[in-house]
Amino acid sequence: MHADMLELIKTASLTLPVAEITLLMLLLTACLLFRFNRTGIVAAYLFTYRWGWLFFVGHEQKYLVTYLLFGAVVGVLAVVGMLKTSK
Repeated sequence: MHADMLELIKTASLTLPVAEITLLMLLLTACLLFRFNRTGIVAAYLFTYRWGWLFFVGHEQKYLVTYLLFGAVVGVLAVVGMLKTSK
């Protein structure tokens, strides 16, 4: 399975809409300018997670489930880490 996943990622092709990239860049720039670093990190994570999800929907279900679980774990750990450092 590991070799299959690696081959899938190596041969991946994904086209992103210019409007979404522009909106993300504007949002991240505003977050950096106004020192909302955590908000920018969450926005970038959600953008990346969404497009990864859209990519894996067209492939085998085992890849989608793996992506869902790994993404959820990373998201939860990021939120817990942000909450711990905010005190």
